[in-house]
Order: sequence, then structure tokens, then C-alpha cells
Amino acid sequence: MDENVRQRARKKLLRVAMPDGHVICHKSATMTFVEVLAAIGTSRFEEVQLENCHLPLLSREVYPRYRDWMKHVADGWYVNTQSDTDQKYMQLTSIKNQLGLQMEVEVGTDFITSDVKVVQRSKKRDNCLLVRFPNGYFVGGENPIDTFLEAIWKIGVEEIRRKNLEYAGKPLVTTTKQYNGQVQVDANRWLTVPPQTKDKYKMLRISC
Repeated sequence: MDENVRQRARKKLLRVAMPDGHVICHKSATMTFVEVLAAIGTSRFEEVQLENCHLPLLSREVYPRYRDWMKHVADGWYVNTQSDTDQKYMQLTSIKNQLGLQMEVEVGTDFITSDVKVVQRSKKRDNCLLVRFPNGYFVGGENPIDTFLEAIWKIGVEEIRRKNLEYAGKPLVTTTKQYNGQVQVDANRWLTVPPQTKDKYKMLRISC
């Protein structure tokens, strides 16, 4: 085929219909993947027997070698997202079968995503949080905590630690868990998550 007329392959998307009928489909397969896991609930994560990169797919610790792909799901649980869309599809299908869930997992290129609707609804809410980086990359999770954590990972935990930032007179990043409200974001790295959205916003502004 002529290089001048070669078309770029369309991006694959994940779409999952949950047992209650709620459909989860984002432009980012990783975001869909993490949201589905959160919807399943961390109470069942111990039942999942699945590995990625020869390590448990779901973990309460951040694997140092894969820290850029470790995403926080909820309640101190993380998932290793170093996989392509097809692999995430197979992982969710395996989880569905292991847990006996009545959810439908699909992969395709022509799904209608919910990202635009989420942004529009969020504009009406006082606790919304959306982060846009200089390169045009957007971070906007289902809630301010997920958005805050995703933005921190994007900026870089070590970069923030080197700035010696503080929240309420306490270091934003510590090497051990020292205060309530801290979340493990890397090996030997704990992040204080401000409870108020406005405070999360302020910390991200000075972190960037």
C-alpha cells in the first residue's frame, strides 16, 4: 500500500456491561479497566488468581519495577496495567469467569465512550477535578481522589518528593506511613491525600 494513503489503525477500546446494566467505556482502556475493577469491589480481589509480568495482577503493594503501570483501584489495592487492550480484555474475562460475574466484556473500535458525558456532568458538581498537562494530556477520574493520584503519578512521585512539599504542615510524601489519609504510591513512598477537593487542586498547582 502507498505510504501516502496508508490509514492509521483505529484505537481499540474496552466496553464492559456490569450486572446492574451500567456500561463502562472510556477512551482509555486503562481507565475502563481500573473502573471495572473498582465496581467489582476490593472485597473479592483475594479470590482473583491471575498474574501479570509473573506477579499477582492485583496487589496491596506497588511493584518498583512496574511503578509507572501500577494504578490505585481502591482501599489500598493496586493493579498492574502493563498490558495492551487485548490483554486487558482477556484479564477481565478471566476475572469474570473466576468470580462468576454476569458482566459482558467486549473489545472493539466503534464504541461510544462516556468521557465527554462525564466531563459535562462534572462541570455541574462542586467536587470535580480535571487536570490538563502542557502536552495536552488530560487526567480526570471518576472521583477527585482517583484524579489526584493519577496526576501525581503523571508528575512523578520522586519529582514531588524532591520539592519537599507540605500539606497542613506535614510532608506530602514520606518514606513510611506516618499520618492518616496517606496512600502508598510506590515502594517506600506514601502520599498524603488532602480530604477537600480544593486542597487537592492547590497541591497539584504547586506540584506541577
